[in-house]
Amino acid sequence: MTDVSSVTNTVLTTLDIGSGIDSTKLARDLTDAIKIPQESTIQKKIDSSESAISAYGLVKFQLDTFKKTFENFNDSKELATSTGTSSDVTKMTVSSVSGSAASGTYDLTIDQLAKNQRVVSDQYSSKTQSLNSGSAFSISLAVGETKSATTAIYNATATASETTTLVVGDGTTTVSIASASYSSIADQVTAIRAGANYDSLLFTVHENDTSNGIEFRYKSSGSVASTPTFTGTGSTHTITNPTLGVSVATPVSGVAAEYNVTGTATETTTLVVGDGITTISVPSASYTSISQQVTAIQGASGYGNLNFIVSANDSNNGFKYTYKTTGAVSTAPTFTGTGSSHSVSNTTPGVSAVNAPTTTTIAVSSDTPSVVVSAINSANTGITASLIDTGIGSNSFKILLSGQSGSNGVFVLSSSPDLGFHDTANNLQTAQDAIIGYDGLTVTRSTNSINDVIDGVTLNLLGITSGDASLTINNDKSILKTNIQTMVSSYNVLLDLLDNFTAVESDSELAGALSEDSSMVRFLKEKLNSAVFGGSSTPSGTINDIRDLGVSVNRYGVITFDETKYDATILESYDDVVTMLTADTDQQSIYVTSNKGLAQDIATVIENFIDTDGMLTSRETNAKAGLVSHEAELTKLEARMEVVYNRYLTQFGAMETLMARLDTTRDYLTSQFESLSKVYEVD
Repeated sequence: MTDVSSVTNTVLTTLDIGSGIDSTKLARDLTDAIKIPQESTIQKKIDSSESAISAYGLVKFQLDTFKKTFENFNDSKELATSTGTSSDVTKMTVSSVSGSAASGTYDLTIDQLAKNQRVVSDQYSSKTQSLNSGSAFSISLAVGETKSATTAIYNATATASETTTLVVGDGTTTVSIASASYSSIADQVTAIRAGANYDSLLFTVHENDTSNGIEFRYKSSGSVASTPTFTGTGSTHTITNPTLGVSVATPVSGVAAEYNVTGTATETTTLVVGDGITTISVPSASYTSISQQVTAIQGASGYGNLNFIVSANDSNNGFKYTYKTTGAVSTAPTFTGTGSSHSVSNTTPGVSAVNAPTTTTIAVSSDTPSVVVSAINSANTGITASLIDTGIGSNSFKILLSGQSGSNGVFVLSSSPDLGFHDTANNLQTAQDAIIGYDGLTVTRSTNSINDVIDGVTLNLLGITSGDASLTINNDKSILKTNIQTMVSSYNVLLDLLDNFTAVESDSELAGALSEDSSMVRFLKEKLNSAVFGGSSTPSGTINDIRDLGVSVNRYGVITFDETKYDATILESYDDVVTMLTADTDQQSIYVTSNKGLAQDIATVIENFIDTDGMLTSRETNAKAGLVSHEAELTKLEARMEVVYNRYLTQFGAMETLMARLDTTRDYLTSQFESLSKVYEVD
């Protein structure tokens, strides 16, 4: 239609037929007279929407950057960095040191390394050799150590040279020695032993190994009903209990059960966790990591009533349930969610906390070495079986059993047929605890990785020491200062960005992009200022808010940092600063409902602006919807104006055709009139 009308008009004009007007151009000009003002209005809306979308995106990005500066110091262990150095890395190394580890030098002795029990079976010709003439059989596997009774030992500080009375008691019998002058600990021990009723005491008295105190060694095993006493007119004695008494009937520590639960880092789901008695439920939320889900569970109501602790597993691709008590678990834990599927498996069975092994009967359905290995592993007793081809001789296959580290990981396996695990020659290694000396105490642990002796430090024991091995901890608090400075800089960048986006007279890029939403920008500024300079949910001492760390606003609205004030505050009140910023907690998250400290309080406020249903995200979504609407409006205008243009062309085409006909008629009449006039001409 457009092409035909346009060509027709062009031909007629070229032949000098019709009106002589360029009707194609006239149609376009008339159409543009209607289109251009409307198109300009719509394009301005499109440009405004695109600018607003870009501005919202930049504000969200800068807010997220600002939020992360607070997340850099929302955990107590993040406020400082510590390093640990061992004096003998062949005997002891440091695998991790948290920021809470105190500076200092710690002396330790390593007297014994923890080991697990390892035994092998007799030799077999193949994986499928028949062990019981083709018949099924059972294995009895006893895990745990039968503990012997232990006598209690108490240590009392003493002074070698003094003049004093000596009064020793066990809660029932008292031995009193008249005032005398002593020059050594040995003299005092001799005097006590010579005192009346000494033999009636429940303990014997000795000089301790370092000759700077007195040791009370109980004569019988079992727990002590009353702490011993040691007093004197001229001295003060501090009594400690380095060796607890254990009677045969008293339970010893067993092994806490552990369960592994599969998980998905990124998902939107409810989280429902149960131990068979207590169930806790976390409302549906969007998560991007396992740690976020763990934090949400730990912050849920009733979490403390569960029989286990929930944490991320070592691979950080699932969850770990560690039971708070030792002993077998009667009901397996559960984990469900509306948007996810979780598989629960038992990685470490609980071992009953008694002074005797826990015995499990294992059914072997087929009498081959490979089936024996499978049956032992499936029993989940904590004992791992593997079938090894030694490659030596024709009978090269052996079953290797490995227990858990520590003395309580000892095990005994018996069966008929006899598989040879009890043979002395097949014993590869005996289970034992690690034994270290620390600060005058003897410490035993079931593992060589020890994280609960020196606060914030994880030690790896590698060898036996002949003397002290020193661990030096250096604590650096400068990281907090750097993070505060970064936060101040990020805040100022954000404020400059907001000012530019609401400026109406500026040549900078995206200036005025949010001028039509200035009320939102003003609201955002007010909320951020209230959050940043508001009081902490966990003030401490004289430290209440960020101003106490030297952060303030100058008369130009710029956030400033007073290093002198900060340094003085850290020097005088570092512990209060930690409490104010972090609530003395770690692994902070927006999902935790308890008080979290100022840093996480502010991070949570910011997150509420930029999360999926936050104010800025909603504004950005609306701007994008508006852009789509304006672009659709522009498309409709183009189509509508094309119809108008074609209508003009059609109308002008009809006019030109009519004018051409009139021209033809005019020419014909002119010719006829000329012919008629010649008839009456006189020669």
